[in-house]
Amino acid sequence: MRNEFFTPVATYRIQFNRDFTFTDLEKQLDYLHQLGITTIYASPVFETAPGSLHGYDITNPREINSAIGSLAHMRQLHVKLRSLGMSWIQDIVPNYMAFHCNNTRLVDALERGTASPYYNYFDIDWHHPDKDLHGKLMMPFLKKNLRETMADGGIRLNYNRQGLGLATGAQTWPLSAQSYKWLLSVLPPGMDPVKEWLAEMKANVLQRRSLLDWEAMKSMLKPPRKQAFLPLLHLVNNNTPLLYELLDLQHYTFTARSEADFRINYRRFLGVNEHIALRMEDKTVFDEYHGFLHRLYQEGIIQGLRIDQIDGLLDPAQYIYHLRELFGNNCYIIAEKILAGHETLPERWALQGSTGYDFLAGVSQLLTDEEGMEKLGRFYRAHFPNLSQYPKLARRKKQLVLEKHMNGEWDNLVREVFRLKLVLPETDKGRLKMAMGDFMVCLPANRIYPEGWPLSLTDTQQLDKAVEEAILRNPATGTALELIRSFWDTDKKQQQAVAALTLLKKITQFAGQLYREGVEETLFYVYNALLSHNEAGDSPVLNKCTLDGFHERMAVRQYLSPFSLNTTATHDTRWGEDARIRLNALTIIPDIWIQQVQAWHTMNREHVTLIEEQPAPDLNDEYFIYQAVLACLPVSAEADADFVAHITATFLKVVREAKVHSSWLLPDTAYELACLQFIEKILSPGSAFMEGMHQLAEKLGVHAHIFSLAQTLIKITAPGIPDIYQGCELWDFSAGSNDGRHLVNYPLRRKLLAGWQEEDHAPGWPKEHAGAKSAVGREKLYLVSKALQLRNAHTSLFIHGEYIPLTAGERSSQIAYARKYRQDWCIVVAPLLPAAHLGKHDLAPLTLPANAPQKWKNVFTGDILTAQNGQLPLPGTQQCPVALLFPVADHKFHR
Repeated sequence: MRNEFFTPVATYRIQFNRDFTFTDLEKQLDYLHQLGITTIYASPVFETAPGSLHGYDITNPREINSAIGSLAHMRQLHVKLRSLGMSWIQDIVPNYMAFHCNNTRLVDALERGTASPYYNYFDIDWHHPDKDLHGKLMMPFLKKNLRETMADGGIRLNYNRQGLGLATGAQTWPLSAQSYKWLLSVLPPGMDPVKEWLAEMKANVLQRRSLLDWEAMKSMLKPPRKQAFLPLLHLVNNNTPLLYELLDLQHYTFTARSEADFRINYRRFLGVNEHIALRMEDKTVFDEYHGFLHRLYQEGIIQGLRIDQIDGLLDPAQYIYHLRELFGNNCYIIAEKILAGHETLPERWALQGSTGYDFLAGVSQLLTDEEGMEKLGRFYRAHFPNLSQYPKLARRKKQLVLEKHMNGEWDNLVREVFRLKLVLPETDKGRLKMAMGDFMVCLPANRIYPEGWPLSLTDTQQLDKAVEEAILRNPATGTALELIRSFWDTDKKQQQAVAALTLLKKITQFAGQLYREGVEETLFYVYNALLSHNEAGDSPVLNKCTLDGFHERMAVRQYLSPFSLNTTATHDTRWGEDARIRLNALTIIPDIWIQQVQAWHTMNREHVTLIEEQPAPDLNDEYFIYQAVLACLPVSAEADADFVAHITATFLKVVREAKVHSSWLLPDTAYELACLQFIEKILSPGSAFMEGMHQLAEKLGVHAHIFSLAQTLIKITAPGIPDIYQGCELWDFSAGSNDGRHLVNYPLRRKLLAGWQEEDHAPGWPKEHAGAKSAVGREKLYLVSKALQLRNAHTSLFIHGEYIPLTAGERSSQIAYARKYRQDWCIVVAPLLPAAHLGKHDLAPLTLPANAPQKWKNVFTGDILTAQNGQLPLPGTQQCPVALLFPVADHKFHR
C-alpha cells in the first residue's frame, strides 16, 4: 500500500523568531535526525511586523523574514535536510495580514486608492454608511480619541526616506494622491525642489502600475533632503486646522482603539485590531498571496502545508480546492481545525488531516480519572454557583463578546441582510439585530459550511436548532428569528438563493470567530474547575473519554484520518503537555486537593486585598493561582525568581482575557497589582503555602511522570503522525501560549541523547524515572528516541497498520493495543490513572489475538516476553512504567 502523496513519519514544531533562526535550526538538524524526526514543521517564515515572536503577523507573504534568515539560507537548509532524508511542512496564514505600515499591499491601497491593485485585497467596506468611514479605512490604534491625540501632538506630518507621511506612534502612513495637490496649494514660497517633487508625485501616483513598478517609480522620484521640507512640516504641524484638512484627504481615519469594538469597516481576525482580514475567496487575491509559497514548493524546499485557522475563511472548501489545484495531489496539506466532540473533517475537503487538537483532547480525557474529575467539578460548582451552569455561561460570554467587543461587526452583518434584499426595507433593524445576535450565540461550536443550494439536511437541522434555542432564550425576538429561518427556505428563487447563501457564509464565518472569542478566549479563562481541560478542542465539562471510547476514536482515526497530526502541545496550548498531565493527576486525589485548597484559602486570607470591599484576588482567581503554581512547579521544587515571574505573567494574561476584573483594553491596574502582590507573598521562600505545595507535588510526582510517559508513547504509536513541540522531548511544565518565547536547551538534549545512541554503550531505560532525580525528563527523551527509531524502521506498520485493542483482566487499569500491517506487529501498553488508586502501576497480562507472534522484546528495556496459552505476561513497572513490544522472530530494530 503506497501513498500518492508525501507523508511525514514524525514532525517537530519549530517557532522561528529573532532568538531562533535558520542558523539555529541548522545547528540542531543532526540532533533532530538522530532523535527520529523526519519533518520540520515550521511556523510562518515570511516578513512580519517588527519584533514578532510568533510569525503570524505577516506583512509580506512573498519575502522571507530577514530576522530569521533568507531565501538563500532556506535553500541551504533544504540541501542539509535532503541529505538527512528530512522534509519541511510550512505553516501558512491565509486569513489575515498585519495591520501595519510595513504591510506594503495595505499601504499601496491607502496611498493610491482605487488605482491600487490591492484596493480590494483586504476585507474593507469602503462604502460604509458612517460618514466618517465612507471611503476611508478605520485605523483604531490611538490611545485617546482623535481630538485629544491631535491636541497632544500625537499625529504629525512626517518626512522619511520615501517622502512624506502621517506619523502616529511608531508608524508612518502614506499620503493619498489628493494630498499632493493640497500640499502644493499651501506650500510656502521659495521651496522649489519640494514643489517639483510634489508635482511629480501628483502626476504619477494615480497611474495604474503594479506595486513593484510603483515602488521603482518612487525610488526614481527621490525626495529632497529633510532640511528642504522643514518649512512645510513646521507650517502644517503647528496649524491644527491645516493638519485636520490634510487628514480629511486620506483614505483612512485615525480613531481610538476602543472604537473598533462598536463600529468598524474592516474585518478583524479574532477581534484583534492589528489583524486585517484578506478576501481570500477572491481568486486574484489567492493567486497573488500564494505565488512565492508555490515557488518554494516547486523548488522542493517545502513538501507540505499547514493551514492556520481554516474556519476563519469564508469558504474553506473553495480555498482547499484552489490550494490543491495549485500544489497538486502530492503535497501534504493539513489544516488547523478544532474539531468539537466527535466532529470529523468534511469528506469533501481534499486534506490529509488536521493539526491534532482532537487527539490532544482525547488523550488528555483518557488520562483523567472520571470519578475524581466529577468530584472536583462538584466542589467547583458548589463554591461558584454563578459559574455552575456551563452551557448558559458559554452563551453569556459569547453575548458579552458580541455586545462589548464585536458590536461593529454585528452591525455590519445586519446591514448585509438589507443590502442583499433578504428582508423588506421597512423591517425593524434593531429587532432584527437582536434576533441575529441570539441566533449566532446559539450556533454550535462546530462550524457549518453552507456551500450550495439547497443546504444539506444536516446544515438546516443545525440552523433550525439554533433558531429554536434562540427563541427559548429570548421569546421577544421570535418573529424576527422566524424571519431569519426563512433565509434557508428551499423555495427561494435563484437570485434570492444566491443572496441567502452569501449571507449564511458570512454569518457562519463570523459565528465561528464568535465562539472562539467568547468560549476559548474568554470562558476558558473564567471557568477554572480543572485547568488542564481548558484547551482548544477539549471542554471543561464534557471531558469524558473512556478506554473503550478512546479505542473507538483511534479506530475511526485510522480509517478516516491516519495522516492527521498527533499533538500534545502547540504554540497555542495554555499548558505545557506535562503540566496538563500533572493537573489531570489531581483527579486521583480529589479529596486531598479540596482539603488543601480550603486550608490554603484560610491560610492566605491575610494576603488578600480589599478594593471597594471586594477581594483581590477573588476566590475564582485564587483557585486559578493554586492550580497554576502546581502545574508549573519545577520538578526540583525550587520556586525561584524566574518561576514567580512565570506565574505572574501567566496570571496577567488570564485575568485580562477573562474580561471580569480587567482587560487588555482597559486594565484594572489596582486589581492586578493586588493579585501580583498576593502571588509574590504566597510564593516567598519558606512560606507555609509553598511547603504544602511541595508536599502535594511530591505526592503527585511519580504518578504524573508515569502518565506523561503514557501520553507520549500513545502519541507516537497511535494512528496519526506524531508531532513534538520544540523542546517537549524533555519535561514541559510551562503555562500560557508558547509562541517560541522560551529558549530550548539543545546542548543538554544532545548530551543526553548521545549517552544512549551507540549500541555498545546503550544504558537501557534511565533508572531515575521519578521524583526530583528526574528534573529534566531523561526517561521521556529516551522513550521518544526509542519509539521514533522503531517507527522510522517500520513506517508502514504505524501509518497503515490496523489498530487492535487488547484486553487484560477485568480489574486491570491500563491501555493496550496492537498495530498490525501484513506480518509486521507491535504492542503498546501503558497504565491509566485508576491504577494509581491501587498504589501501583503494574501492567496486567494481555490476551493476544490468535494470529499474533508469541515472543516479544520490550524496546525500552530489552526484556524478552513469551506468551503462554494466548496470555502475554508483562514485567513489573519498577524499571520501566510503559511497554513497547516488538516480535523477536523478525526483530529488525536495534536497541
